Amino acid sequence: MKFFRNDGVISRISCPLCLAFLFTAIPVLSDPGGTGEKLLTNYEVIEVISGEAIDDLMANMPDMEKNTLLLLVKGKGIGDIDDVFQKTLITKLAGSDMRVSEKVPEGTPAGEEPAYEFNYQLVRLNLRYADINRSFGIGSKKVDRTAGIGVFAQLIDRSNGDIVWVGETRRDYEDTISYSMLGRVEDPEHDFTRPERKELRWSKLVEPVIVTGIVTGLIYLFFSNQSSND
Repeated sequence: MKFFRNDGVISRISCPLCLAFLFTAIPVLSDPGGTGEKLLTNYEVIEVISGEAIDDLMANMPDMEKNTLLLLVKGKGIGDIDDVFQKTLITKLAGSDMRVSEKVPEGTPAGEEPAYEFNYQLVRLNLRYADINRSFGIGSKKVDRTAGIGVFAQLIDRSNGDIVWVGETRRDYEDTISYSMLGRVEDPEHDFTRPERKELRWSKLVEPVIVTGIVTGLIYLFFSNQSSND
């Protein structure tokens, strides 16, 4: 008990313990995961911004009769990621009581051919990791995730070739997720859900500085306590 009544001993022990607790707590407190919100996969993020862009376009399209048959014609695209947009587009149009066809079979009677052509061009559709870093230089890794889409579309009357409507929209998405969640949000079957991870290895520079600072602080506290005891 006499050991714990020594103020100098308690001071020398308490300071290092406080520092150890501080640097142990920072990574936990700075972890961007576990906020309780549903974590969207990268594929779902692309679906979300595609759906929002399509909603924008459809909100400005002219009114059309129920069960109108549209011929989808894709112009310039980006790559495999285009399929996500097209599937979402077909679902959205069908949900608005419009029928969709991706081609006109040979021999289709004139009265059963699509009345309009929905021609669209993806100017931009991507998902990337804008930044990968650690909070406070030593916290848990976090990833700034961004996605964007740009679409140009037009509606053409196939009976005379007239362009009856032109639309354009852009949408963006961003959030921050824990680096440890990347395995859950990426899909190995789709390369576009696995963007490049550009990591700046600050730890090689920061960790020596932190260790040096802690050691220096402890040495200072030790000799300060020795002086006060004298």
